[in-house]
Amino acid sequence: MRAAQLAEQVPMVRRDTTGAEAARVIAEYRLSGLVVAGEDGVPIAVVPGSQILSVVLPQYVRDEPNLAHAYDEAGADELCGALNRATLGELLEAKRLTGTKPPSVLPEDTLIEIASAMDTARTPVILVVDREGSFHGVITLSRVLAAIATAAGQDSPLVRERLARDVLDKGGSS
Repeated sequence: MRAAQLAEQVPMVRRDTTGAEAARVIAEYRLSGLVVAGEDGVPIAVVPGSQILSVVLPQYVRDEPNLAHAYDEAGADELCGALNRATLGELLEAKRLTGTKPPSVLPEDTLIEIASAMDTARTPVILVVDREGSFHGVITLSRVLAAIATAAGQDSPLVRERLARDVLDKGGSS
């Protein structure tokens, strides 16, 4: 499969999206990462979804995970609610999130070239951009793994559905 065949439309977020909204988008669409777009709608960063988890945690809990036991249900809810007050832009600037410049592949790149680019960048999302710089969509880790499973003879109805359907309908947005 070529990148153009795997490219899909996914919801993009912006710098003014709150951490809580980002968590909702990841959950609703079962994404492994977010594409952050600039004001012009062009992707400027990819943030792995796992980093949203770290934003919920105070630094001392990140440094010493056993301290997570000190929070009761109400305290945990309060920490989660704090995501409503922090935007992705603020979190990126404060280095609480590490957005990477979105890596890209060409529409004609093969499955192995895509897998190599994702592995090198350690990202669950990669852009498809042609030689002129036009954005064609993204390829998610789940879509790449579905194509790999198919090529390896591990096809299934769910794998075929993952390859046939975009996360968003064409023209849809978040």
